[in-house]
Amino acid sequence: MGNVFKQHTYKCKCGALTKEYVWENELNKAKVKCTDCNKTLGSKDLLKENKTEAVSIRTPTKNR
Repeated sequence: MGNVFKQHTYKCKCGALTKEYVWENELNKAKVKCTDCNKTLGSKDLLKENKTEAVSIRTPTKNR
């Protein structure tokens, strides 16, 4: 897919969530400032995105 510039959410120890756009290949090197306490946040402070997968149900149709 290549390099993607997308929004990531960081959680500080003070409880504030900071959203920042970062390139995917620079995610480990990126340093972001907290919006409340100005602490520097790194890759260890990233929030994990939980993706839920829905099971598809195949419904019966007429000529099947």
